[in-house]
This record gives sequence, C-alpha cells and structure tokens, in this order.
Amino acid sequence: MMKRVGIMFGCALVALTVLATIPAAAYDLKWGTAPVGGLWGVLGNAMLEDVLTANPTWKGSTSPVGGAANVSGLGGGQLNIAFSFSDSANDAWEAREFFSKSKIRNIRALCSLFPEPTQFAVYADSGITSIPQLKGKKVTPGPKGSAIEVVTRRILAEYGLTYKDMAVQMIGFEDGAQLMIDNHIEAILYGAMIYPAPSLINVNSHRPIRLLSLTDEVINNMVKKYKGMIPYTLPPDSYKGVNYPAKGVASNVVLLAREDMPDDVVYSITKTIATNFDRYKTVSKAMGMVKATDMPKEAGIPFHPGALKYYKERGWIK
Repeated sequence: MMKRVGIMFGCALVALTVLATIPAAAYDLKWGTAPVGGLWGVLGNAMLEDVLTANPTWKGSTSPVGGAANVSGLGGGQLNIAFSFSDSANDAWEAREFFSKSKIRNIRALCSLFPEPTQFAVYADSGITSIPQLKGKKVTPGPKGSAIEVVTRRILAEYGLTYKDMAVQMIGFEDGAQLMIDNHIEAILYGAMIYPAPSLINVNSHRPIRLLSLTDEVINNMVKKYKGMIPYTLPPDSYKGVNYPAKGVASNVVLLAREDMPDDVVYSITKTIATNFDRYKTVSKAMGMVKATDMPKEAGIPFHPGALKYYKERGWIK
C-alpha cells in the first residue's frame, strides 16, 4: 500500500512539473508600434519575436500605428498591446488632448522602457540662451498633433508663450532639420524626443548647437501638472560641443496592454522582456539609458496585475 502511494505521489510530482513547463494557452497579440522606419517598429518586432519564442502556442503581429493612436486602438479593442508615452497614457486616463471626448481606462501598463527628454536646440552662435528669447523666432516643434508637439506646447505655456508668439512650422523631423541647416528656422523644439535625436545629430554635423535648459520652476510645474512626466537632465557632451548639462523633463516610452489581457499572458510578456532586456540595447541605443530594474517606473497609469506579480517576485517593487 505504501509503495502504491509513493508511486502515485511521484506521478503527481511529474504531472505538476509538466504543467509548470506548459506555456500559457494560445493567444493572439496585436501589437501597436509606429510608422515604418521608426524605432518602435524595430523594437516591437524584436520583443514580439522573443515573446512568441517563449510561448510557441501564441501568434502575433505588429501594426505601424503611433503613440496616441495606439492608446485609442487599445481602448477600442483593435490592439491588445502597444507602445505609447507615459504622459499620453495619462492624458487618455484623464481625457485630455487627443482623448478629450472620453476617458480611456481599460488600459494598463506592462513596463516603462526608456525616457525621451526635452531637447530645445538653437545654433550656438544665435545669441539665444533662454526659452523666453524664442518669442518672435522661426521654430518647429515637430509634426502637428504629435505627442512630442504636445509636450513642447505645454512647456512654452509655462513661460507664457503660445505658437502665436512665434513663426511656427509643424513639419516632419527630417524636414525640420533641413530647414534649420538652410537657416530657414532658428530653433528645433522637441518637448520629449528620442535621444540622441537623429535630426539634431544632422544639424549638429553642420554647425555647433546649444541646448536650452528649463528652469527648475517649470520642471516642477510640468511634473506636477502632467502625470507621466519626470525631471530629466541630459549630461554634458550629449551632443558634440554641448559640454554642459541640459535640464528638462522626459516622457517614458511605455508598453501598455488592455486591462482584460489575462494575468498569465502579461506575466509571460513582462518576464520575457526583462530576460532579454540587454539584447534590446543592440536594437536601440535609447535602451542603453535604462536597466531592466527600471521597468516598473513611472508609466502614467496603473500597472497590470500580471506585470506587478513579476516585479514583486524579482523584488523590484514591494
């Protein structure tokens, strides 16, 4: 009898071991990234590849959408996982800007990835040394309606400035760089932009640039008013010839999911990203700004329980 019980107990242990190794049930990931050629597309494809490798019963694809549209896609169910910005996620949560018609609260954060900091650039010999001096100047804040442009507008408002105080051209990043190189504009104003910004590298390759810092008061106001924004200082030598720190704010690039995504699915995605975190630094230089332990940092909205479970197991949060 005892021998029979022992055999049964051993079989049960084997069964439990097998169950523990079985991936979560089949799941179809609809992953919102950004337009073709953008960093999010490359990063999203790398992450999706790792997630599908870790979960062979799953399938998935990426969709080249964009920051604010990704959040709307999650809210409406066209996507179930997507990249966005921490402040954009909070705007959706609170029904601001692109989301002013209604709050989107069926979304949750999986992880924060890397910060996109303020980069207000003028030519070093322009005589412009502070943001109030931008009044009356020819500038670009990036494309109309972009998440970057929203942060720029909010920063300028803290100085009592609006676009009406300047000659503003809302154009693409490459076009903006070319206009500055050709002396058709005097400043590129990115409220929150990937670092290093390719367009600024281009401009800086032609002439030395100066980065304008935000005042401590403006930084504090931005962080207080817009959840998801964080203080961020670019270190000296962030660009050639910029041998001083440039103080500003940053919005974190975040990975979001629908609230109804199963906990075990979110847990597996979060674990896979954390496990492969160092690999993504070869995909994007921006990922080198952070560590896997930064994944539970400010995301603008609450985290999904499946992600929190993983972070608690690792001791990254209490």
